[in-house]
Parts: sequence; structure tokens; C-alpha cells
Amino acid sequence: MQLSLNAVGETALITLYIKAKDYTSPYHSVLNDKLSWEILNKIDYNFDKFNHAWSSYYGVLARALVFDAQIKKFLHRYPDCIVICLGAGLDTEFYRIDNGTIDWYNIDYPETIAARELLFDAHPRVHNITKSILDPSWPTDIHVDGRKLLLIAEGVLMYLTEQEVKSFLNLLTDSFQEFTALFDLAYTGWVNKGKFHDAVSKMNVDFQWGVVDGKEVVQLNPKLTQIDFINITHSMTALLNGWGFLLYPFI
Repeated sequence: MQLSLNAVGETALITLYIKAKDYTSPYHSVLNDKLSWEILNKIDYNFDKFNHAWSSYYGVLARALVFDAQIKKFLHRYPDCIVICLGAGLDTEFYRIDNGTIDWYNIDYPETIAARELLFDAHPRVHNITKSILDPSWPTDIHVDGRKLLLIAEGVLMYLTEQEVKSFLNLLTDSFQEFTALFDLAYTGWVNKGKFHDAVSKMNVDFQWGVVDGKEVVQLNPKLTQIDFINITHSMTALLNGWGFLLYPFI
């Protein structure tokens, strides 16, 4: 099937492709994400243009490993929590980490959620919200009921302007009394450099906001507290081999 996605929504196809390619790896699958492979095969799209996105391939897998591990830590402490996937795209993370009790909310543009509902089977604990993460009304669709709340955003905030990120962060702190958030952040050196990126250069988007060590998030909203900073690039070393190690200092 053909999907109708906006420019930012189309970037979800990059991560879907990489996770599906990883599943069919002749050596060792990092995520063993069969669902991504099954979904990819339902979509009519020129995925071949991502064939040589070497750095993105290992970057996406390393990021997924880190996010999976951090989410599982949170679920271990709060097994009955709520997870909100902000800018969910065609992400399959719920199906990799589900503990049988969490409720999971996908939030994204209407066309992206429409694609999800065509490609994914309905699940009683997966809820789709057809709104932009900048829409001030989406928090009212979340039923917290005293449960712990985890917010995750992978491959999202770098496509927003700094003012949009600030508005988004203010929306979170204005709407929820308490939450933990995992944000995937791009290095500031990538801002306006999407044309040099091995995968984003194939899309009609660019990186608009970046950070050095995450403190920029708290600077935009002092109500937040930074509790950790994980350089996902370091996680790539476990996946690289041969000449990949030689390139690592430049990544």
C-alpha cells in the first residue's frame, strides 16, 4: 500500500527500514524486530535509497537498544505505568518491551496514525491519538489515574524549532504533575546540515534544533530536572566492527 505522510512523518520510514533490514541480517539481528519487517513489506515505497545509510543504520539500532533498556528499567520499577510515545511514526517499541500490564499511547499527525491503524493490528492496551505533539489539547486524552508516566520521543525534537521545543516542554509541565521523559536529541552541529546526513538528505526535511549535553532542555524549561545524559554514539561501538572502529572518532 502507498502511504500519505507529511515531510516529517516520512522520516519514520527511515527507522522502519533499518529495523526491518536488521531483522534480515545474515550475521546477527540486533533487535530481532520481525514486526518491522512485516510492516515494511506492506508498504509501496522506494526504500532502496536508504541502502547506503551506514551511519544511520548503526545509529538507529544503538538508539533503539538504549531506549528499550531504559524503558524496561522504568517498567521494572513501575510495571503498571503509562507510556506516551510522542511522534510515534511507525515505531514498534511497544511490541518489543511490553510487560503485559502497561498502557501505551501513540501520538502523531492524523495521516501517520491512519497509516498505523492500517498497518498494525488493534491492541487493547495501545491507544492512538491523532494530534500533533504541539497541539495543546492532547494531554486531556491521557487517562493517568494516579499511575506513573513515562514520555518518550525518538527522532522527533530535532525537527522542531527551538521555540516549538520550548512550547512543547511547557505543555508537558503545565499538563502533568509528575513524569519521566526520555528524549532523543541531535547534536547542535547537525542543525541545518541535513543535506549532509546519509538518510535525512534523501527527505524534504532538515534538523532545526540540537544540544551539546542535554542541559539545553532544562534551560528552555527550568521546571524540569535532568537526571541523566546518555551519548548514544558510545552505544554504537558494540555494533561496529572492522573499519567501523576507525570512523568512530568522527561520528
